[in-house]
Amino acid sequence: MFAIPGNRPLLGCLTGTGRSSVAEVKLETILLVEDEPAVRQLFAQALARAGYSVHEARNGQEAMKLFEQHGDEIDLLLTDIRMPYMGGAELAHHLRGRRRTLKLLCISGYPGNLDSELAADFLAKPFSRDDLLRKVREVLDR
Repeated sequence: MFAIPGNRPLLGCLTGTGRSSVAEVKLETILLVEDEPAVRQLFAQALARAGYSVHEARNGQEAMKLFEQHGDEIDLLLTDIRMPYMGGAELAHHLRGRRRTLKLLCISGYPGNLDSELAADFLAKPFSRDDLLRKVREVLDR
């Protein structure tokens, strides 16, 4: 695998003619926001092993700082709803106000009353690794 600027690796392989064929593969980036360290680590490992680039934040305030630095490359905001300092709903509304096309997946063990924008793509904890990866792929593919 060869890397070029912009986080887009190039995969080279030999074709039947002996010529090298190069295909561009987009490395998708996820901003993961989860206040429980063990849960955040588990999710981050699953996503990284599935081939995603992951930026991790413990709360909405950290996520805002990461979005300032890496916002152009972030494809998906994956956020817990209930967190200290700034919850996932407030974070999602703020970041989508800055970039309307930002894809969003909300997670929580306490869904409560979610507005329709946040409830569209939601996973209730607990869920399996496969459930997480399937839902992430579904949201990114839209």
